[in-house]
Amino acid sequence: MIRRGGAQGKDAEEEWPSLVNLVLGWKLEDVMNENLFKDKMKRIPSSFSDIKSYLETYISPLLEEMRAEMSSSLEAISTMPHAKISWIEQKKNNKIYDVAFDSDSQNSKACNRSESYVPSVGDFIILSDVKPEHISDITRNGRPYLVAFVTYGGDEDDDSPPAKYVIISSGKIDYEDDKHQGGKKNQLFAAYLLNIVTYIRIWRCLDYNAAVKRNQSLIQEMVHYPLVADILQKQKKGISSIDILQNQTKGINSIDSMEIWSKLSTMDLNNSQNDAILNCISSMHSSSCTNSSTSRFSLIWGPPGTGKTKTISVLLWLMREIEHGTLTCAPTNLAVKQVASRFLRLIKQCSLGTASLGDVLLCGNKQRMCVEGDLKEIYLHDRVRKLLGCFVPMTGWRHRLSSLSDLFENGHSQYLKFLEDQKEDDNPSFFSYTRKRFTAIYPELRRCFKEVLFHVPKSIISEVNYNNIISLFKLLEDFDTMFQEEYIGDEVKQMFMYKDDQSDSRISTLTIFSKTAISLSKIRIRCLDLLTMLLSSLKLPITSSKSTIREFCIKNASMIFCTVSSSSKLSNKKLELLVVDEAAQLKECETLIPLRLPALKHAILIGDECQLPATVKSKVCEDALFGRSLFERLSSLGHEKHLLNMQYRMHPSISIFPNISFYDRKLLDAPNVNQKEHRKKYLLGSMFGPYSFFNIEDGKEDLDELGRSRKNLVEVSVIQEILRVLQRGMCSIVTYH
Repeated sequence: MIRRGGAQGKDAEEEWPSLVNLVLGWKLEDVMNENLFKDKMKRIPSSFSDIKSYLETYISPLLEEMRAEMSSSLEAISTMPHAKISWIEQKKNNKIYDVAFDSDSQNSKACNRSESYVPSVGDFIILSDVKPEHISDITRNGRPYLVAFVTYGGDEDDDSPPAKYVIISSGKIDYEDDKHQGGKKNQLFAAYLLNIVTYIRIWRCLDYNAAVKRNQSLIQEMVHYPLVADILQKQKKGISSIDILQNQTKGINSIDSMEIWSKLSTMDLNNSQNDAILNCISSMHSSSCTNSSTSRFSLIWGPPGTGKTKTISVLLWLMREIEHGTLTCAPTNLAVKQVASRFLRLIKQCSLGTASLGDVLLCGNKQRMCVEGDLKEIYLHDRVRKLLGCFVPMTGWRHRLSSLSDLFENGHSQYLKFLEDQKEDDNPSFFSYTRKRFTAIYPELRRCFKEVLFHVPKSIISEVNYNNIISLFKLLEDFDTMFQEEYIGDEVKQMFMYKDDQSDSRISTLTIFSKTAISLSKIRIRCLDLLTMLLSSLKLPITSSKSTIREFCIKNASMIFCTVSSSSKLSNKKLELLVVDEAAQLKECETLIPLRLPALKHAILIGDECQLPATVKSKVCEDALFGRSLFERLSSLGHEKHLLNMQYRMHPSISIFPNISFYDRKLLDAPNVNQKEHRKKYLLGSMFGPYSFFNIEDGKEDLDELGRSRKNLVEVSVIQEILRVLQRGMCSIVTYH
């Protein structure tokens, strides 16, 4: 796990793997050397002999890709975020420093990295006495520079930037001794290069000694897939998905195939979506059987517009219905949020907005994920803040339950003690005192348990306690309403002093005249029973530590959403299924990060290798197939893919090209794209159909300032004019209608 707090000295250095020291040892000449790892690079094969050789295959490409990304940042150094350093203090180790940045550097917006630099743990930065506009500014005339690594950046639950950071430097920083004439210190600048947290997480997964202690079954199949590939070719054809599910799940108590089919039939999916989900579920349960020959990986092939996100959300909803712990990952925060948002919407639709979401958790860095709207209900950072007020020792759930129980049990003695302590002559009545005390306790208790019931999994609370809490607050609501009536004031004392059983005959012998007072007595006694039971049996944390609450939330969630990289922080034994969205956009070695979880029994990869692959900076790595995904490799070896074959997005005259070129004519056009309304025409003329081609004869391509990206300003002007005409055409149609 990446350390966010805690050790900041020698222990902090030991927390990081050898990869950090290796990169700190690179000189800028090494970083800019495209041939640094060329001799060590080999084309990554499609199959492997053993786990050790499999893991070692990715080490050199990983280092080369990191070098290429750092080189790219150096070439574009003038555009990289930077900050002035206000002070530095050396730690015991001469390469570890406490660092503070100018306050202006902390003012950039959380969701948008601006020119000002806000450091993050895992950042590599370059330290220089000038604000670099070009790489030559750093190295000109032997100017000193250092590369440093940010190891500490405050607690991840803090909402404000830390006062200081901890860095490991590639050498000694002579900041205190280096001065201009006149005795003024040189200004020191830090320029961002890249964040290597994901590289570190992959590096740890490539450690063979660590890998053999992790999820053996899934990694073994990744390495030895050809040994099971022939099994998949023997699957029976012509059998319905529900028959497959029934046949493969006989004797498995955790799944009711007819119940699954019944739930699935209400989701308005097409046949290919139903088949993909049912085949995944049947494979999942078959692979969990001892000595099963079924693959532990399922592949869903989702071309553009085929309802991939809807299919995933329904699959996840079913997993939650059958209480099957599931981790859902994607390459980016945006992709994770899209899946989580769709899943959350489906839960609310199916539960009519009354769902408890304590078992559902969205994890991620708060600066990068930028969670808004309904997603805050399941976002870890917000959940920790909500539960903190419920779990603190002096004002949390237990304190409030005890306070109310004490009031109901010992209200009269509390009142007498209050009178003894009072120095004023105008003392309140017993009725006024108890009503004021109840009004002070009840709303906060209700608010606290509203958060608990929503943000804590029902399984942790237990069914009995959950029902007791619901019953308690129904009674307290009635008690609160009746307790506001002034005419019962004289009767309250006897009501609070009554401590026997709930016998109506005993209550009727008291000097109580109103039905309201009798009802209040009964409610009070019943509430006391429930309060006593909850205080003895409810097992919830009592802590003011955000990190303890965070671990509690992660440990007890059964549906977790996060990026592939941040899944390295998870340690949850409930997670048996891994679902990876946009799996074809991930380098295979990245997929190792979530696959390390030891409880995982099955993985479902959803993607489309015909679309954009993973981004690879290094041409050497690209030639070595470093960017190839696990989805693509398994597919190339013959692994069965469940194709989503109905596309709902493109006009048929547009979809015909990708259908023929990439999908072997297997895609069908949904009824909605064949309807007349789907063909929107805002501009007059035969050329403005579903698609148009424009020949820009006078265009000229130029390179940008860095000599990389190409631009054609004539094409830009033509596009702007088309958009203006299109806008006018749309406005005229809207006005006409």
